[in-house]
Amino acid sequence: MAGSILLLGEGDLAEEVRSALTALDARVVRLVRPTQREVEEAFERGGVERAVVISGDDALALRMALMVRDADAEVELLLTYFDQTTGPLLAERIGNCRITSMAEIVAPVLAGPCVDESFAALALSGDGAAVGVREIDGRIEEVPADIATRRRLPTVLGALLKPYDRSAALLLYGSLGLFGVLVLETVSAAIVLDQSLVDAFYGAAKTLVTVEANDKVADGPSWFKTVVSVLLIIALVFEAFFTAGIVNRLIDRRLTGLAGRNAVPREHHVIVVGLGKVGLRLCLLLRDCGVPVVAVDDKEDSEIVGEARRAGLPVVIGRGADPSVLARLSLPDARAVAAVTDDDLQNIAIAMTALSLEPDTRVVLRVGDGRLANETRSLFKLGKVRDVHRVAASLIAAQATGSAAERVLCADDETRLVHPDGTLEKAAIVASPS
Repeated sequence: MAGSILLLGEGDLAEEVRSALTALDARVVRLVRPTQREVEEAFERGGVERAVVISGDDALALRMALMVRDADAEVELLLTYFDQTTGPLLAERIGNCRITSMAEIVAPVLAGPCVDESFAALALSGDGAAVGVREIDGRIEEVPADIATRRRLPTVLGALLKPYDRSAALLLYGSLGLFGVLVLETVSAAIVLDQSLVDAFYGAAKTLVTVEANDKVADGPSWFKTVVSVLLIIALVFEAFFTAGIVNRLIDRRLTGLAGRNAVPREHHVIVVGLGKVGLRLCLLLRDCGVPVVAVDDKEDSEIVGEARRAGLPVVIGRGADPSVLARLSLPDARAVAAVTDDDLQNIAIAMTALSLEPDTRVVLRVGDGRLANETRSLFKLGKVRDVHRVAASLIAAQATGSAAERVLCADDETRLVHPDGTLEKAAIVASPS
């Protein structure tokens, strides 16, 4: 290569990109937390063909991108930037800029094994159908993903009748109990007191809302008065349940929905633990592909948790390594558990908890330390392990050196670059030290 690659940024992803560029025999000029003057000096020395900005913080990435553009108005710029709303506008304003993000790159390779262990990635076809991607003889093969329709009546009823939140259970069963008392008293009054259904319903409704009892009950037989008295006491209990559920849902922001897409699914779902940038992208991709998903995170006030809720994702606040949390999420009926927090050891703890509760659980494990990824695969055999930094770095480095590769696959624990014509190329990755 004639020119060098100016690499700006710090952290494990930036180091992995540098290693991948080195494996591609690229000349790399590395600046960790540069000042404007240091960026200008890099260009003054000449020979910079492309600039790559790596940061998990969009504001910092933008700042470094502007430094590069101030130093050179024409150099090609590759920028990691998470916010999909402002990203296209940013690329347009900066000029000659390509936007990517680690979350966008790795979400498909995490989603694939969540649906089928043979999938190297999961994607959406041109007509919006979910397809699983496999490697066959050096080329990719896309096959329809076997995903149950997310709007099936049993799935909806399952989420409704087995609510995750206790307040939702109080509200639901309180409502059902009150309805049952209303129907029973209406029918019995119509039969025993010889009232019309309208009059019987009117009297039962007045009793239920504690306005006054049905006038005709006082003239009825003694046994019927006893039955109505018992129903009143039962109704009082159900009213307490209903009221408690209503109050909790009004004041507690951590609650999930009762029905609809933000209700916690109860079968054929994926439990995504860790609602960071990668976790959010993974949840959205799975949902777009028709896979029921629930996210678990321990940071109630996180900005991304708020974004997930605005997007209609069911979010449960709690620790993913807590057995009680996983058990309440219908772990035996789940497709998979994806442990994708930014803490490798925490992800291992989550995987071990899931397997201890349900040994046949399919586990997809995110790690960011290449050496730990190798140890996890060889020693623990926890499930599908994805070193997200290394996977993302292989594509970023390839694009930084002019490759036409547009996405990646992980097949047989190896990373492949996918070109627009469907051909595959083995990613250039430096081996981790032992």
